[in-house]
Amino acid sequence: MRKKIIGEYGVIEAIVSVGVFSFLCYFNWLFFIKVIAGETIEQHILFMVIFIDLVCLVIMTLPYLTKKSENVSNEKIKIFLDLPEKDSRFTFSTISGFLSDQALASFLATVLIFTGKEVLATYGGAIAAVYVVFLFVFAIVLGSVSLIRFITHFTKHHGAFYALASALSAGVMFAFFNVGLKMAA
Repeated sequence: MRKKIIGEYGVIEAIVSVGVFSFLCYFNWLFFIKVIAGETIEQHILFMVIFIDLVCLVIMTLPYLTKKSENVSNEKIKIFLDLPEKDSRFTFSTISGFLSDQALASFLATVLIFTGKEVLATYGGAIAAVYVVFLFVFAIVLGSVSLIRFITHFTKHHGAFYALASALSAGVMFAFFNVGLKMAA
């Protein structure tokens, strides 16, 4: 049984959450000092502050969300994610499915940049930040789930082969996502 420090948070989760929360407080303090000093806040700065606040909020709540997700049965998750069975074969459709999922995540990153600029210009920094965070998290989750589905095929092999396949697959995931961001920037 793991030692709990703050609610359901163990030592590592508590350290990460407190660190992120401290950064968040300092970052917001810098922002509000400028607001109190009477400086005008541009929409780009407002967007950045809200975006970073929301991303940090997601990071801080991940341990809680992970704990709550443990209540869902593993079988339901396996069925929903269509995780391969231990004796399933590694086929071309496995590779093409992984690459197509990564291309979709990359496309979402591209859409995020193109439409995010338009939302920022039309609706302002606050709404644009919420919109971009939603698409950003969705694209990351989609790419990560695809990565999990792909590397599950290698769990039956030696640990070194599994580690190599995982590292290469993660590299492909980040490369696709980065291409999507670069195309739109």
